[in-house]
Amino acid sequence: MELRFQPSPPDHVPPELMVDFDFFKVPPGVADPSEIWTSLIRKGVPKIFYTPHNGGHWVFTEYADITDGFRNYSIFSNHQTPVPPIEPYPVMQPQGVDPPAHKVFRSLLAPMFTPIAVREMTQEIQRRAIKLIDAIADKGECDFVEDFADVFPTSMFLYLFGMPESRLGDFRQLSQTFFRSTDPDVRAKNITDIYAELDALFRERQQNPGSDLASAIVTARNEAGEQHDWQDILNAGFLLFVAGLDTVTNTITLVWRYLAANPEARQFFVDNFDDPVAFQNGTEELLRINSVANIFRRVAEDCEYQGVKLRRNDRIVLSGVLANRDPKVFVDPETIDLDREVNVHTAFGVGPHRCVGSHLAKREIIVALQEWLRRIPVFQLDPNKSQGNVLTGSTMGFSTLNLSWER
Repeated sequence: MELRFQPSPPDHVPPELMVDFDFFKVPPGVADPSEIWTSLIRKGVPKIFYTPHNGGHWVFTEYADITDGFRNYSIFSNHQTPVPPIEPYPVMQPQGVDPPAHKVFRSLLAPMFTPIAVREMTQEIQRRAIKLIDAIADKGECDFVEDFADVFPTSMFLYLFGMPESRLGDFRQLSQTFFRSTDPDVRAKNITDIYAELDALFRERQQNPGSDLASAIVTARNEAGEQHDWQDILNAGFLLFVAGLDTVTNTITLVWRYLAANPEARQFFVDNFDDPVAFQNGTEELLRINSVANIFRRVAEDCEYQGVKLRRNDRIVLSGVLANRDPKVFVDPETIDLDREVNVHTAFGVGPHRCVGSHLAKREIIVALQEWLRRIPVFQLDPNKSQGNVLTGSTMGFSTLNLSWER
């Protein structure tokens, strides 16, 4: 098999830009995943540097370059970008396709996730959040990841695709393997398994369409009035599967971890239940400081960028942590200001590939926060239990989050 998108050896990288950095590994003593990235700035690394780990890749450390990496698709392609490199790799529709070709499926999916469309889902989001919270409220303790954060977004995915909740465990396992494994054989099998699930689902919906997203995708027609290419249909399903689960799970986990340790922040949200603007602004600040995604791009052609030589197929890693804590953009960026007025964070990306489901993700987080604080307004990190391992890689978080409260 010809490998078309493999990076070349880094003989074009000068020694002063080479940094020993592996974002898939947690250094000893690190208790917060953001520390993996912020420590780079304290060490004074170059604003653009190269690491030989995970197949070799560049890291942009400043907001301006990171947002340019998102927007400038003529240089930084979103097609075939995985770190470490894998071929063949799913061409997620539309995220894995560069403009203008990405507009076909972007136009198909975007109407399903507009603010109006998401608002109509609110009652179902509330129902599922309440069901999960009520199941643990009287216990006085929980592993928040296991009992809520890992279940809630996956449950919503199954609902949107019209699948039974009995499949929850299967899809949680598929998602965890996809985001956590670095073993090439395990990752390859995992991708095959996900596609097999999607193929079976779409073929069933083709025969028996309903009102769910899978039915909308498989019954949609192109400009010629024909069904979209079957592989593109599967790729759109793959995107919706992987994009809406792990990121929401880990974002919610980090938000609750902060609130558990900061009673004044919890009180801010309780005091602003009836002020949707203040409540959302506070949520945006927690999204800024708890950005969990590390996004990948691939250099389309040999070029020079900001005085640095880049080669075709070089990988770029764009860190939300670094973008959202750049003092050139955010005043006192390490301080969590729930009344922050200017908050151009990159938690959902920017530019033509900005997360198509961002409105749904925000709604899930806001509703979960509202319903939780109505039932459990005071909670803390359980002092009698560990808080689990730091997770890193393409998304960051914690393996467990043990909370406790008065029954």
